[in-house]
Amino acid sequence: MPYTTIRGTRIYYQEQGEGLPLIFIHGSMSSHLAWSHQRPLSEDYRPVMLDLPGHGRSDPPDAEISVKLYTDYVAEFIKKLDLIKGIPVGHSLGGAITLQLVLDYPGLLTALVLVGTGAKLGVLPAILESLKTNYEESVELAVGKLGFAAGADPVLIEQSKQECLRCNPEIAYSDFASCNNFDVRDRLAEIYLKTLIIVGEEDKLTPLKWSKYLRENIPKSSLLEVEKAGHMVMMEQPDIVNQRIQSFIRMLRC
Repeated sequence: MPYTTIRGTRIYYQEQGEGLPLIFIHGSMSSHLAWSHQRPLSEDYRPVMLDLPGHGRSDPPDAEISVKLYTDYVAEFIKKLDLIKGIPVGHSLGGAITLQLVLDYPGLLTALVLVGTGAKLGVLPAILESLKTNYEESVELAVGKLGFAAGADPVLIEQSKQECLRCNPEIAYSDFASCNNFDVRDRLAEIYLKTLIIVGEEDKLTPLKWSKYLRENIPKSSLLEVEKAGHMVMMEQPDIVNQRIQSFIRMLRC
């Protein structure tokens, strides 16, 4: 099993391919499996998909969960696996981690890909409340009702729900609470790296206007709005997402 140890915590990851590292960072309640549809990128690059502490097969973290804590773990992970000058691809909470990463660790990365995220990640009170009282209900709300676009594949929705139900409810609550406390709106102008922003047009959790705000305030950024996709855009429309990531990387090299 591919594990590495960061701050005494075993971190699980999967990697394939060779070349430019792509560090895939999943969102709340999730795991590396959220990026299963991005594995074809291994034909040209080196995708590395980790489980954040307390998620998937990784051990729980060594301190109270926050975006900052996760960011520090990911930074050490990048250094230890020789992924420096790679490109992080962060979804939702993972997007917050990616933003914090470029702000706290300048020089570590080459570019950024932000998927279904925002500079401030307010969480619906109904989700936070149900995470405390009825975990299955919270997963049904966040994933089943709000996570996907209308007409999404029911099998894909069910698979995503089952994966989230495997997450420890306390970890899940801390994830969403960390998102709710996240706000780097006043620091976006500091981001000097080229940034690709991807969002599903039907995203109900991190709506389109949040991605437009990122585009307007990150100097070297571009925005891809994906039709017939919601918050889980990388699962719902993987071919479009993968092709856009590839073209973004090719443009970096021009």
